[in-house]
Amino acid sequence: MSYVLIVDDESSIRNFLTRWLQSWGYTVKAAAGADEAISAMAEEPAFIMLCDVMMPGRDGLSLLEEVRRRWPQTAVIMATAVQDLETIMRSRKDGAVDYITKPFGREPLLQALRRAEGQMRNEKSEE
Repeated sequence: MSYVLIVDDESSIRNFLTRWLQSWGYTVKAAAGADEAISAMAEEPAFIMLCDVMMPGRDGLSLLEEVRRRWPQTAVIMATAVQDLETIMRSRKDGAVDYITKPFGREPLLQALRRAEGQMRNEKSEE
């Protein structure tokens, strides 16, 4: 069963993102940080991971690197409240399929999810 993994240290953000994605028909799991996300991925890799950049402990960029290395089939969307060109460029270089800035509405998130799905389908068809 393919699912979207939400990784954010703020429970309120995890909760409302879970509700949004479930209302769009996605199966969702949530993790409060990088270590919890890695455990979830080891059990069952996500189809898409929506990951906060700034988290206590390991940040989202280090998580992105590990996920792309260990589970290259997972599309990663990075999200942050800080719009920093260097962070955006690094996340793209490290394999993120999209980058959205908080606070974001339902439509930008849905568009990012659709782009991620499209990219992953294209990669699978090229195999």
